[in-house]
Amino acid sequence: MGTLIKRFPFTLIMLVFLILAAFLTDTHTGQLSAAWLDRVGFAPTDLLALDMERLFTSAVVTSGGSAFLQALGMIAFAVGLTEWRTSSRRAALTFWGIHLLTMFLVSFIISLPLHRAGVRVGSLVALSRDVGPSAGYFGALGLVIITLKKPWHWIVGGAILAGLVFSMLTISSKDSLGMELSADLVHLIAFPLGWLSLRISKKA
Repeated sequence: MGTLIKRFPFTLIMLVFLILAAFLTDTHTGQLSAAWLDRVGFAPTDLLALDMERLFTSAVVTSGGSAFLQALGMIAFAVGLTEWRTSSRRAALTFWGIHLLTMFLVSFIISLPLHRAGVRVGSLVALSRDVGPSAGYFGALGLVIITLKKPWHWIVGGAILAGLVFSMLTISSKDSLGMELSADLVHLIAFPLGWLSLRISKKA
């Protein structure tokens, strides 16, 4: 156990945060309530109100149930692999750096300008509060994929990107359209950012 803690400290810390947040919000078995979503969720318009803490609270809370289990699995897999193949420092910088960068890009480059221009899609994303660590773990996944040997990093990376694009183009739930658009957009941005992060710095 001691060896595991020494080898994967950041991954284990993130898993503990997710589990504690799940029990606090009662999302380890049930769904996140509207009150909790309003309290800890993040929407691009929150940045205009300087609610910066939502950037962090939203990343350790999930919508609950299967989403909670999926988040645990992806943190263990993608972030754990990043930590194993690089370092704990690099894993932490990749997860939180790409999470924050993605949120700012979605907010200030895409949704808020479209929202101000009166474009419905931009307003849906700008006003929809969402939770989940997917930006961070998709960034970590991108970094892991780019470390694969040629041509597998192109094949696997291309397949994942194609899947993300397909998911965005086939959104069908009208009741949660804004949240689904926001989530898919986040994934589509975070994954290539993780891929590109290796080009920025080879060592962490």
